[in-house]
Amino acid sequence: MLLRHSTRGGGCEPGYHRLVPIYEFRCEACGERFEVLADLGTEAVECRACGAPGARRVLSAQAAPLTHVHSPGATRKQEARNAELRRRTKAEFKAARKRVRPAWGGERG
Repeated sequence: MLLRHSTRGGGCEPGYHRLVPIYEFRCEACGERFEVLADLGTEAVECRACGAPGARRVLSAQAAPLTHVHSPGATRKQEARNAELRRRTKAEFKAARKRVRPAWGGERG
């Protein structure tokens, strides 16, 4: 993942911005794993937990793939299927309720 990082004090100031990746590191001394915004190609940093130098960059798990955004036509079709499912489920629920009501004796008291 790449984030825009300002080289000046405030993170959102206009001016020169560069892309900075988030790397995951593991400390050899204490075993702590942590993420750092670091310059491209950074291989080692100081451990955040114990302060030991030489925490090594490790490969992180791959992020989930992006999902496909449906076209307006596909969205309308899905909404129509959802509406039909709601209608059918409601009708089945009402039919099941009618079957159960005679067991109550007709009216609630």
